[in-house]
Amino acid sequence: MKPRILMVDDEPDFLTAVRAWLEADYECCALKDGEELFGALRAGAPDLVILDLNLPGAGGFELCRRLRAMPGLESLPVLFLTASSEIGDYRENFKAGGAAYLRKPIGRRQLLGAVEDLLGESWSARRPADVGVGD
Repeated sequence: MKPRILMVDDEPDFLTAVRAWLEADYECCALKDGEELFGALRAGAPDLVILDLNLPGAGGFELCRRLRAMPGLESLPVLFLTASSEIGDYRENFKAGGAAYLRKPIGRRQLLGAVEDLLGESWSARRPADVGVGD
């Protein structure tokens, strides 16, 4: 059984690229906004959520706060993956309950490393050691 990752970003091309990087080792669900996120949560809790900050409707920080308020999701790892370079956003990540904060553009190796760190060693041991071209 693969770990389940929900990714929320309003850039379809970016979601497609990230999904391609992750789908060999993870069950990935690409979502475009918070409404889709909370709909996907009804199907079961994921192992990790990847959130963009700037989304239609509620932004990433607000979505993370709402996740943290849901029973059973208080410790769900949330990775913020955003183009924002504002130092205030980095600090807000922790206040909102984020576990990690990465800036776009991002490479495959960096993203996979962050995902492995957040999911822990039990999942990482199942992933092949090789990484592909374009890392």
